[in-house]
Amino acid sequence: MDLASSEAGPQVVRAYLSRQHFEDVENSCPMVALPSDITRSGDGAKVAFETIFKAMVSVLERGMGVNAKERHRIAQATAALCVGGMVVARAMVDRKLADELRDACMNVALGLGGWENSKAATNDRRQMAGAPG
Repeated sequence: MDLASSEAGPQVVRAYLSRQHFEDVENSCPMVALPSDITRSGDGAKVAFETIFKAMVSVLERGMGVNAKERHRIAQATAALCVGGMVVARAMVDRKLADELRDACMNVALGLGGWENSKAATNDRRQMAGAPG
């Protein structure tokens, strides 16, 4: 994935909320694994968490198909939706419900970013459906 690409945003959203990321708890992003611990930690841990979050927001802002004035706010909400969606999905026992939640978060996040019809979103949908790219 080219994080400098204008297509990085939808790729990040799909990768973050993917089944692979959901199942790979051992190698998970610390923003999913540690929010509660970081809340109870000192400023050093919070600054590290914030730095990672800001980096994710920065990647999401690039190539976002929304009004430039709203871009940062929407990128922040999109990043929070991705992280929170994965945290809640992983806390569920019902795998079908967890998958539905991840899918709903993904669709809303792609919509927020204006990526519903982007090349990356279309290619990702084809891959998820098993169709040729």
